[in-house]
Amino acid sequence: MLLKMWGLRNVGENVNVQEIYDGYPNIFSNKLHHRGSFTKFPNIRYINWQVRYFDVVDIDEFYVHELDLMMRELGYDGTEIMYYHFHLPNKGFNFGLRELGNDDDVRNLL
Repeated sequence: MLLKMWGLRNVGENVNVQEIYDGYPNIFSNKLHHRGSFTKFPNIRYINWQVRYFDVVDIDEFYVHELDLMMRELGYDGTEIMYYHFHLPNKGFNFGLRELGNDDDVRNLL
């Protein structure tokens, strides 16, 4: 049995992550935008999305499989095809969007 360390934050809950993670450099919160869709290039935007946070994520244990488990926690049943992406800071969606398709991609994110 796998033990998950992370947890889904309650909607509207304010968390002082600096206080929680002080002294734990390998622990972070994951902000997931989901249930939205992308518009077409050249003016890519992500529209009609929702945001949820997962707290106490261990950088050393974070893989694509963990994203799958997080999405199940959000109510996705695993039957639909999922595409994961991350957005590079200070870049627009047109050229700053990167895929998260495998564990190497996740390591690039981290």
